[in-house]
Amino acid sequence: MESFTPQITHSLHWYDENSHGRMRMNGADSLPLLHRLTTNHMLELQPGRSCQSVLTTPIGRSMDLLTVLNDEPAVWVFTSASQGPMVYTHLKKNIFFNDKVVLAPAAQSHRQYALYGERATDWLSAQTGCDCASVPAHGALHWNDTLLMRIEPLAGEGWRILELIDSANPPLPRTELPQLDEATLSLWQLEAGVPAFGSEIGTQYIPLETGLEYAIHTAKGCYVGQEIIARMESRGKRAKTLERITLDALVETPSPLFTAAGKEAGLVTRVAQSAVLGVIGFAYISTKIDESDALMCADVSVHRMPAQQ
Repeated sequence: MESFTPQITHSLHWYDENSHGRMRMNGADSLPLLHRLTTNHMLELQPGRSCQSVLTTPIGRSMDLLTVLNDEPAVWVFTSASQGPMVYTHLKKNIFFNDKVVLAPAAQSHRQYALYGERATDWLSAQTGCDCASVPAHGALHWNDTLLMRIEPLAGEGWRILELIDSANPPLPRTELPQLDEATLSLWQLEAGVPAFGSEIGTQYIPLETGLEYAIHTAKGCYVGQEIIARMESRGKRAKTLERITLDALVETPSPLFTAAGKEAGLVTRVAQSAVLGVIGFAYISTKIDESDALMCADVSVHRMPAQQ
């Protein structure tokens, strides 16, 4: 389930990401360390570009979906909300004696937020004087002490801003913009088909079940949890898959999903009311359930949405 597929646009907002983990790696073995611990091909990550990669357990479960930026000579690692300490500890304990890696947390030194919605690129260009429109998907640039990087484009466009807190340069005037709250962020994620840690991403799920194929390199060689993921890929058998759904009404989540005949079918993880799409959500649905089966959640009809292209 590639996340870079926005469906609906909204006006420009900023979202506070200070609860998200951020850490800087230096040293020749920074990308090789991430290469052996996560699902994507870190050794192919070009300077100035980022990618997403899943940090997995030995049994192939998702610990977190990381965004990794090759900011040569440094490497930046961005985590989901509240996952910074766990990811930092996990990376730290896997740095071996001969590894040339220095790992430094950056939550105290750098302020982080995101810009989502229409005109984010135009706004950044106007504020910085940079040609932000020329930055490709997954690309990044520096403006003074501030890092600007393209991320998943919720509601039209998406940028992550990483500002040095003690910079002598003035920060971007983000407070001139409306701030995005958690409920609206979740709605925009659902409209764009973007899964989130804690609801769709977590150690209950294998990345392939979540549709994170774009964050998995199938020919990269060994990494933690690879055997389980490779076996699932080669056999083409998944116990469940994450799907976008519409519902006839709002329901509390997470809530179990059943067929109209009462057979257990899966789990509805999130829902929200969209002005354009109606009540939309995500659900993990068992692969044993036929696509023609009627589905229910808390006595509300549930309908599968067509897969995103």
